[in-house]
Amino acid sequence: MAGAAGRTLRGQLFYGWYLAGAGAASNFLVLGVVIFGFGVFIEPMRAELGWSLAAISVGLSLRSFENGLLAPVTGILVDRLGPRRMAVAGLLLLVVGLLLFSQARTLRMFYLASAVMALGQSLGSFTPFSAAIMRWFSRKRGRAMGLLNSGNGAGYFLVPLLAALINAIGWRETLVLASGVILLLGVPLALVLRDSPESMGLRPDGDPAPLAGAAVPGLGGGLSVAEAMRTPAFYLIALSVGSAGAIQIPWIIYQVPHLQNVGFSLQTAAIIGGIYGAIQIGLRFAMGWIGDVAGRRRLLIASFVLQGAGLLIFANLTADRVWLLPAYYVTFGVGHASWLIMQMAVIADYFGTARFATLRGIASALQMPVGVLTPFLAGWSFDRTGSFHLIFTAYGITAATGAIWMLLIRRPEWSAMQAGVPAAAAPAERRA
Repeated sequence: MAGAAGRTLRGQLFYGWYLAGAGAASNFLVLGVVIFGFGVFIEPMRAELGWSLAAISVGLSLRSFENGLLAPVTGILVDRLGPRRMAVAGLLLLVVGLLLFSQARTLRMFYLASAVMALGQSLGSFTPFSAAIMRWFSRKRGRAMGLLNSGNGAGYFLVPLLAALINAIGWRETLVLASGVILLLGVPLALVLRDSPESMGLRPDGDPAPLAGAAVPGLGGGLSVAEAMRTPAFYLIALSVGSAGAIQIPWIIYQVPHLQNVGFSLQTAAIIGGIYGAIQIGLRFAMGWIGDVAGRRRLLIASFVLQGAGLLIFANLTADRVWLLPAYYVTFGVGHASWLIMQMAVIADYFGTARFATLRGIASALQMPVGVLTPFLAGWSFDRTGSFHLIFTAYGITAATGAIWMLLIRRPEWSAMQAGVPAAAAPAERRA
């Protein structure tokens, strides 16, 4: 074989895997600081500034609101201008947001910093890398997303590190240090991005070029935004994914405060989060591989049930019931890993990759109202009951309902449509 595709076949690692690895490293930094690590900043902020948890939750809800509101615009920009440009611009905005956060002494300043961070995170982390991966992979899409998401899971390791830095140098100084690390390491990682395999003379999954006149169903192309939005499948996918997505931010942000509230020290709570992250690193790639083999839709349905059960266990976890931790790690851990990977892949599976980022952005916007409300409700519930038990129980039930909406979908995936497979003949994991 001649050209880049031929070189890949002769032993060189397919460039798409470098892209997924760079995305994993970028998400490790970005999500580790901005999402997973944020919980360890809450108590120092409350101690210094005297803010209620509900007031801090408004900043988190503002992030969810802005992410949802801007998600369609972000998706359009990624589809039109390319993932690489958007990733670099987003990371620079995130650095600015972290610096503003480090200087926040009023709620107004904190909310402004939250808004800038939300815009930077939306443009600079998961969206551009996942959009690129959907173009670079088809058959191995789950495995590539698993590798990308393993970086997210590794972000939990930053929780105990951030907690130690806060104890050593203070929460404001820790934020300044984190912004510098993202600038020096995150931006170069974004430059690894390439918009499509065709731009480098390659094929998705590293496949050889097809023979002249041979059809390659399911690779590239896809429905337009208008065509996808005319199908019930699009809204059912958004509803199912949103049922679990709505609980992600309150679970991530309040897991450390919850563990502290039920008897664990800050450092122990951070270590529990770090262990969870260690489990997630390998688990996410494994779940991606299982989804590719057993059916991505099938695994997504199971993920909702497992997350619901896991969150119910987490709600009842205390320092006196530490024996519940293994069950929590297994149920919620497997469900969470599967959901993160499959909820991205099914959009490309069902509607193609041509407008993946835009369609994902619109789906996120549809989920925004609930995503905005759930962090605030968690903080409000804690301020009034002194516990996260009730709200996490309710959120566990909410997450499990996603399986119902996914089971209602009856439309063949994009690859099946390309191959001319009718809905009635498509296998279960290929029905949408």
